[in-house]
Amino acid sequence: MDMQTIKTFFTLAEVKRLSLCAEQLCLTKSALSSRIKQLEQELDQILFQRDAKGMLLTNAGRRFYHHALAMQQRWERARREIALGDEQAASLRLGAHPTLARDLLLPWSGRLKQQHPDLTLHMEVDYSSEMVRQVAAGELDIGLILVADTTAGLVVEQVFEDRLLMVSTRATELAQVSAEQYLYLDWGWGYNAAHAERLPQLENSGVSCGLGALGLPWLESQGGTAYLPERLVGESVKSGQLLLVEDAPQFRRPVFATFSREPLDPVLVEQALGVLAGLTLATR
Repeated sequence: MDMQTIKTFFTLAEVKRLSLCAEQLCLTKSALSSRIKQLEQELDQILFQRDAKGMLLTNAGRRFYHHALAMQQRWERARREIALGDEQAASLRLGAHPTLARDLLLPWSGRLKQQHPDLTLHMEVDYSSEMVRQVAAGELDIGLILVADTTAGLVVEQVFEDRLLMVSTRATELAQVSAEQYLYLDWGWGYNAAHAERLPQLENSGVSCGLGALGLPWLESQGGTAYLPERLVGESVKSGQLLLVEDAPQFRRPVFATFSREPLDPVLVEQALGVLAGLTLATR
């Protein structure tokens, strides 16, 4: 059993189609089938069954999935640790959703580096599903995500909760906010549903954006009204640079950390989560 076979197993379990799996891995279908057959022979178990939905994991396949996940994580982390050499054994790879990168990932990483000057640190920014994939593959140690995805068998813990406030450069009351001057930011499906229910008059906004991190720069340069996290706009509201729309509804959005159940350096991961907890506590 080698890591290419494990990768083949994961890819087929995800895409569920032999042809698509072969295409993604640049293999022929016969080579792909041979890898899966060899793996099943080594385990003496049938891992996939074919039905109208494609290639689905059997009960044995689902049981093997978690063991294969641990093998993949350990291999990737062992490869990284060996590459560092003897002088730099401690390393940490952190990731975050783009919305959390500037005001959370950067100070979190900076504080860790201050506490551990010899720590080799790497940062990644991507969306929640990709963060989960990278943590599951052992490519990241901890990922900050906005969706509590437990499908990969990882630990998922809520680390804090964002309070989304309606702020404006010109309005202090909801009646003063028009759809034409409103920036609609996509904060996720839960927020979208709640926003549609409570603020239907703003659904057809003049401008919309799928990346919340652009909200504050837009208001600063173009003006208008939008929902932004309190941790981002608290000081601007206090200073009068932005106005709080007092009677607008507020929304809450949880933020989660995901990491392996068996990290390469459990002490370092625990310390990193402790630093994150202190940082998020200070923003409340």
